[in-house]
Amino acid sequence: MFKNAFGVVQKVGKSLMLPVAVLPVAGLLLGLGATDFHGYVPEIVLALMKNAGDVIFGNLPLIFAIGVALGFTENDGVSGIAATIGYLVMTATLGVIAKVEGVEPDMIMGIPSIQTGVFGGILAGGLAAWMFNRYYKIALPAYLGFFAGKRFVPIVTAIGAIMLGAILSVVWPPIGGVIKAFSQWAAVSDPRTAATVYGFVERLLIPFGLHHIWNVPFFFEAGSFLDPTTGKVVHGDINRFFAGDPTAGILSGAFMFKMFGLPAAAIAIWHCAKPEKKVAVGGMMVSAALTSFLTGITEPIEFAFLFVAPVLYFIHACLAASAQFVANTLNMHMGFTFSQGAIDFLMFNLIGNKATHAWYVFILGPIYAAIYYVVFRFVITRFNLKTPGREDDTVETAAVSTSGEGGRSRDLVLAFGGRSNIKSLDACITRLRITVNDPALVNDARLKALGAAGVVRVGNGVQAIFGPLSENMKTDMQEYLKTAGSDADLPAAGATAAAAAPEAAATTTATPVQDTAEQKARAEKIRAALGGAANIVKLEPLASTRLRVALGDASRLDGNALKAAGVPATQALANGEVDLIVGLEAENLAGAMR
Repeated sequence: MFKNAFGVVQKVGKSLMLPVAVLPVAGLLLGLGATDFHGYVPEIVLALMKNAGDVIFGNLPLIFAIGVALGFTENDGVSGIAATIGYLVMTATLGVIAKVEGVEPDMIMGIPSIQTGVFGGILAGGLAAWMFNRYYKIALPAYLGFFAGKRFVPIVTAIGAIMLGAILSVVWPPIGGVIKAFSQWAAVSDPRTAATVYGFVERLLIPFGLHHIWNVPFFFEAGSFLDPTTGKVVHGDINRFFAGDPTAGILSGAFMFKMFGLPAAAIAIWHCAKPEKKVAVGGMMVSAALTSFLTGITEPIEFAFLFVAPVLYFIHACLAASAQFVANTLNMHMGFTFSQGAIDFLMFNLIGNKATHAWYVFILGPIYAAIYYVVFRFVITRFNLKTPGREDDTVETAAVSTSGEGGRSRDLVLAFGGRSNIKSLDACITRLRITVNDPALVNDARLKALGAAGVVRVGNGVQAIFGPLSENMKTDMQEYLKTAGSDADLPAAGATAAAAAPEAAATTTATPVQDTAEQKARAEKIRAALGGAANIVKLEPLASTRLRVALGDASRLDGNALKAAGVPATQALANGEVDLIVGLEAENLAGAMR
């Protein structure tokens, strides 16, 4: 039961990413429109940009309703229409009942109603999604056939929204009171403590993908401010900052650890790697550090040490909380839309006049970089933590697909257990979110070889952290599955090996697929790099991506020749044997080399 509930909550978090994705452009328009360019830009252009941004921030509940509905219905457009209708009907229903109860209504999209904020939008979107999944195939009598199937969904959603509005009219006042009390505490009474707690909990929720839900009350509900230009009350730290509230921007501390702290931690991990692995680890860490600095996306760094060194992650969460504490103590107020990276820092804080003490980042940022570097390097070396490049018995390599065009998508599908094992396929900003039929068929090692920074499993849900490429990877996988043949199915032998132990030796006696000329040529190069056929005492494929060999004379192994033959990495075992990382053609290559 817990696993099912956890999966639903994760899906809600993922669904929130679509509406959040529009915030950067809205913030950019609003920020530029509110900036005084001293006559260089015509006033009408500035007014157009500001109003364009205002209309997005002013209708976030509706945008969230549509986003949640699409997230639970495989992006079916009908659910988006149903969510729009459901939200409008729910809003109107609340307005009617508010008059009966003698409650002073607010104006929401021109409709007198009770203010439910983005939470109301999320509920309306959830209702639309539930109605869609339940009724999109409904059959009606012949004389009502026009309204059958998906056309029925907006109709039944409207009816359900009336009931939802009636229920909310009773339960929302006490809930709204709690939210109002939270808003007062977070924005006015004790913003420093609120931001500190936020920073600590948000980092701890990231491994589970639940931080998006934790963000909602802080981003879109905390505090209230009367926008002097529109006369409307806006809520949430993001909205209030762009409306000109000088007390908004309490989450400024994240700029320090995302732009400086975590990149320094990545450099520390690089410097702590074994000499022979520093080149590979350096490329990975520098790329992740640059991503964190520019965009504020931190998962590629965090998942590099989360599972192998949890104590480092806890230290990181404490440092993140301390950054929020320090920023609020020094009265730093800065805004953002996507995440607190250099792009947001430049666009919304250095440019414009809404930020307070933004330049402190240039002093505190390097200090946090030094703290992160020293702490990470000391803890890694003192306790011999197996961060990337320090592993004893595993080798992390970037996969080199040998499958031609679309090969990466095929490799990913097979890593998740093949086409028949994938029940649903989705993604958020930094991770593929896959629901599978049999989690035992998912090969974590293969996913990491393909570039995943980490793999999280809960029940039948699997998340593979690939960073900002995740959304495009999901789309590529969907396109591949539409036209894929039998190559999208996991071979029986591979499935058995994956179910047993992805990295265990698995000798096979099955006849390999007929070798191509390219495979034979590659096999000959590998054989020569190992000192010739006479030097190979033992040869067996394992874990779908490796060849394990025993050599008569290990000194005859030529590492450079192996790399030239398409073997990106090798691993020497304690018993003198050597594992060759060859990709997904291990069985075919073994057959060609024998």
